[in-house]
Amino acid sequence: MNSSRLKIWCIITFSMVVIAIVMRAIWQIVVIPTPKTVLIFVPLIIALIGSDVLISYLVFKPGKIKSLPFSIGLTVTFGAGLLAGVVHFYRFIISTQADPFFSKVISWMIILSSASAYFIFLYVIWSLRKAKDNGQRKV
Repeated sequence: MNSSRLKIWCIITFSMVVIAIVMRAIWQIVVIPTPKTVLIFVPLIIALIGSDVLISYLVFKPGKIKSLPFSIGLTVTFGAGLLAGVVHFYRFIISTQADPFFSKVISWMIILSSASAYFIFLYVIWSLRKAKDNGQRKV
């Protein structure tokens, strides 16, 4: 992706989607301003904005994927997304909408696979950092 116009086009396309979702999340907070709603949507907004910044950064500097600021940013972004998912899961499981048995099974499968994916991500990203610091390539 050497063309500057193509890079800008990619960033604008992704950013429009993120802005739309963030606007909807803020709207949800305004419409239902409860602490539980804020607890779900603030980490979601942080994860979305962080994703947009990280994607934009990668479009212009793809070689920086192993840098420490990128690793920290990616970890915080995915962590915020997982936090929003966990809070949403907890609120769903205790609600009346979770009556059908399969709703609970599906919810548990999603949250467990999300947590597992997050830990795999942590292992991979920090193994890459450690291998880079040692001058090796392990993963």
